[in-house]
Amino acid sequence: MKVNRPGSPLSGGAEPLDPLDPRELQQVVKVERLAAALSELEAQTGAQQTAQAAGTPGRGATTRAALEQIAQHANLSNPEEASAAVRESARFMIKFRLGKEHRDTPQGESVIDELSEYVAADPLLKAKLLQILTKIKAK
Repeated sequence: MKVNRPGSPLSGGAEPLDPLDPRELQQVVKVERLAAALSELEAQTGAQQTAQAAGTPGRGATTRAALEQIAQHANLSNPEEASAAVRESARFMIKFRLGKEHRDTPQGESVIDELSEYVAADPLLKAKLLQILTKIKAK
């Protein structure tokens, strides 16, 4: 027995998805890029320690040096100081990755402030960056 179905055989009959708000999509992309950058930095931390022991400079030496300085001057066991260190580290990393022409503009400062606050408030990103700072400080 043949069953007649209305419409195209390729349509699933599901309602169309709501279009994404461009701002939400941009925020997701920024957060995903920042998370990827943190993962890359975490992987580089071990590689740079090995390279430094061998006497060869690492690729992210500037970022590592800045994070090392932040970690050394912060009491990471104190929640308030740890949050401040995470915020400062995120601020440096975001500013460092921003193009030179955008760093000192009001819009650039706004992006840096908003994203560093977002990192400090996000439990996963905060934990990842705090883990990196702890590894650097323990060295």
